[in-house]
Amino acid sequence: YGYGSAANPCVDCRSFMFTHARHYMDEVGASFVFSGEVLGQRPMSQHLNSLRIVESESGLNGRLLRPLSAQLLDPTIPENEGWVDRKKLGRISGRSRNGQMELAERYGLSDFPQPAGGCCYLTDQSFATRFRDFLKFQSPDYEPQYEDFLLLKVGRHFRTPIGAKAIVGRDESENGFLERFQENHWVFKVDGFSGPLTLSPDAHDEERAALVAGIAARYSDGKEETEVKVHYGWQGQFDKCLSVTPSSPNVTQAWLLQ
Repeated sequence: YGYGSAANPCVDCRSFMFTHARHYMDEVGASFVFSGEVLGQRPMSQHLNSLRIVESESGLNGRLLRPLSAQLLDPTIPENEGWVDRKKLGRISGRSRNGQMELAERYGLSDFPQPAGGCCYLTDQSFATRFRDFLKFQSPDYEPQYEDFLLLKVGRHFRTPIGAKAIVGRDESENGFLERFQENHWVFKVDGFSGPLTLSPDAHDEERAALVAGIAARYSDGKEETEVKVHYGWQGQFDKCLSVTPSSPNVTQAWLLQ
């Protein structure tokens, strides 16, 4: 059902989640599913047509109750059967959270998350650029793993003209995080200078490795040197070494995925 402004397939995502909810409903013998969705709150997944698509695609026809907006939607089986009282359900719509805040005040609820934007990284333009680039360089049948998404969140990401990828930590905490991913990556460190941990999933030959090493050198304390040594190897073995000129700021900026 398409994407939002970035790489967010919201309608497909919600259909996927509610399909699992339906399976769990059947597993535990429940009669219906209810959700905190609000008509018109999200521009892609919560307008009227999208709400209907999600209900149909998930197989929850008539059994997906949205209590906050129920009086603005068609009655569901739980309402028609009298399991819930439709008159007590809400008619909230739109992007304002005033109706929800009023409910919270009425019921004495003070400990709740600040109403704000969505928490999905796929709606972030920078993350979406990295994600699309990641998919472009995978085999067509590859299914992204949880760790792939974690890695896309951290550091500076670069794609060189010959396709080599480089991920550079921005500070000590990111370097520590990136160390968790050394098992399936080439790892680069500049000799004799402090600098970030740099990972590459595909520095398979010396040409690719040299470009990644140049990026690593650019973000080290040796960035002003004419030439530096960079040690690297698969899974952090550091059994290889290259002498490279640190990449120029213009070059790294051109390769930066942002």
